[in-house]
Parts: sequence; C-alpha cells; structure tokens
Amino acid sequence: MPKQPVDQLTTQWVFQDSYDYKEKILPSSVMSKYAKALLDVAGADGIITDVERKWIVGFAAAHGVNQDELETLKNYKLNAEDSTASFNNGTKSKLAEHFQADLIYNGLRAAAADGALKQREIDGISALAKKLGMADEKFQDILALYKEEEDERQKRIAFLFPKPYGETVAAIDHHYGR
Repeated sequence: MPKQPVDQLTTQWVFQDSYDYKEKILPSSVMSKYAKALLDVAGADGIITDVERKWIVGFAAAHGVNQDELETLKNYKLNAEDSTASFNNGTKSKLAEHFQADLIYNGLRAAAADGALKQREIDGISALAKKLGMADEKFQDILALYKEEEDERQKRIAFLFPKPYGETVAAIDHHYGR
C-alpha cells in the first residue's frame, strides 16, 4: 500500500467520519471558498474572535485546504469579498444547492467556538441565512440540530472524562515522566 501524507489521511478520515463519504474529496480551492464563507457566517454579527478564526482555520485544514490558502484565511478580513454569494439560493449554484445548510450549521459551530453561542451571533447568522434565501423554519431546524448535538457532545465528554480533559492529559504526562 503506497504511503499517503498525513494531511491527506486526515482529510479522508474527516470526510468519512463527518459525511459518511469515502470517495474523492473536494479540491482545496472549493474548501477554501467554503472556509471564507464560514468566516463571514461566524462573523455575521460583525465580530470574529481569534478562537473562532482558529476553529475555522483548523476546520479548513482538516478538510484539505492547502497551506497557502490557510495563510489567506488567517488574515481574511470579514466581508472582504462576497464570499457567501455562491451559497445564495437565487444563484442556482451547486454550492448553494448542496452546502448552504452545512455552511449555516458550521457557522453556528464556529461562532460558538469561543465558549458560547450568543444571541447576537444567532441573530446575525439568521439574518445572513435569510439573505441567502433560506426559510426561517429551516434555519430554526438547523439551530435546534446544532444545540442538540452540542448538548450530546458535552454529555459524551462529561461521561467519558469525568475529570476535565486537561487534568487527564496532565496525569498521563506525569505518569510517563514527560
């Protein structure tokens, strides 16, 4: 079996785990376009924190965005380009057809990366979703899905790691003398 670069293996694993998809992954340029739009969605309230940006850059890296494009994302200014236009229902683009709901969902995740999904973030993302042609009912369903999955994620972490994960890592490091 030929050896694959770690980043390619990581991206394939992410696509299989997240989307139950094992075939060809999307080109870096498409995922970079998605990540720019994701920055604008997460920053729909006019603010993108460093933690939110790092979450999006990590998401982009895990989804196969190349190093040059990652550097662009690290410095991308909110709304510097109309990054979300391709996701507008009115364009009849394949990105809108296939990725609009996912973009809004991941925008909610990114906006919450700094510890809380604030009402102003929800309102900003809701307004952007409406601008993209998404019905409010669909947005509310995506928001409910995000909240449900986040609750389950927190339950899983608490159940599997009753002590904070940082304590777990410190205990293992101490045990192995690192």
